[in-house]
Amino acid sequence: MTPTAVPPIPTTRSAREVVELYNLQVWNQRDFDLAPELFADNVIRHDVGEPHVLTRAQAVQRVLDLCQAFDDIQFKLNVVVAGDDDEHVTIVYESTMTNTDGSAVVIASMEVFRVVAGQIAEVYNCGYKQGVWN
Repeated sequence: MTPTAVPPIPTTRSAREVVELYNLQVWNQRDFDLAPELFADNVIRHDVGEPHVLTRAQAVQRVLDLCQAFDDIQFKLNVVVAGDDDEHVTIVYESTMTNTDGSAVVIASMEVFRVVAGQIAEVYNCGYKQGVWN
């Protein structure tokens, strides 16, 4: 797959569907061919203090790089809340990341996505912690 290739974008997907596909299909199933379709030309990853602007190719490469670092990454979406504007989706997740030696670490966090025209344009995330939600 060429990270810069952009297949036709279906406009019938809701913001929630896009976010669920991103987490459950791209990450969990390692469907990297779907990733370019789900990202806007530029994706702003907001962190406390500063935003990071990624091109579509850089956003896809970020996923590829993290998946290469682990044998498996599985996201469990504990809560998914879609805004009435069909642009904003908040997830509360736990992610099990299995190392090459078979050991695993679980992290948990929340993210808020802004989806425009069927593509992820912004993600707000202030970090994660090791462990599960209680």
